[in-house]
Amino acid sequence: MSKFQWIKVSWSKNYAPNYIACCPHLDNPNMLLLAGVPTYLTDNRIKDILSKFGSIVNISSQKKPSATPKFHVPNNSKFFRNKHLSSSFRCTFIQYLDSSGLQECLDSVKMGLSINISDGCIPKTGTQKWSEEYRSTYPNEDELRSECEMYMAEFDEREKLKLQREKEMSENPDEDGWITVTKSNKLSASADSAVEKKKIYDKKMEKKKKEMLHLYNFQAREKRKEAYAVLKQKFQEDREKIAKMKAARKFKPY
Repeated sequence: MSKFQWIKVSWSKNYAPNYIACCPHLDNPNMLLLAGVPTYLTDNRIKDILSKFGSIVNISSQKKPSATPKFHVPNNSKFFRNKHLSSSFRCTFIQYLDSSGLQECLDSVKMGLSINISDGCIPKTGTQKWSEEYRSTYPNEDELRSECEMYMAEFDEREKLKLQREKEMSENPDEDGWITVTKSNKLSASADSAVEKKKIYDKKMEKKKKEMLHLYNFQAREKRKEAYAVLKQKFQEDREKIAKMKAARKFKPY
């Protein structure tokens, strides 16, 4: 805990302030880690407060700290919460454009940086919070449908651009003459291999069904005897048929 510094967050005189622990990220010299961030302090609010020290490239929150944070697509949804976020306190990663912004922020924290929440950001508590949570379980159908359609349109556009970029990478070699193997290439190759595996599997199952017709040795012996008897009878019938054909011939050279 000695590596952490503390940012005071106060939003009402009637309530005790919260303290956010912050420290530079060990693997990224331009990244700041905040631990114990309350829910009422959103990522956009944090970005507005800390961007005065330097340009912020990315900001992302998750339940627990990690060595490689994942920067998710910003969620501005009114109805859907981010699954990777906690309903209480969370960790937030802030990536500055350069190390000077991070250093200026840490120097300000050492000097006693404090955050005063305005009236518009004061969190709801007690019955107000419970009432809002209850009302959120019954969203407006038209607004929900409109947001879903807008999200799917944006998603389809992102996927289209992604596939187009992967296609260009798979068709055009780089400076060294290598072609990048993309996900689409892997999917097509895996599809071909899946077809071959299906054919091999069908052959094995067909062979297995034939082997499973007779589980015991005496059944196999009886089956072979029956097949031999049928062949013998057919051979005898063919001999008799050939003998009758010879007897019925009119031309006899000898």
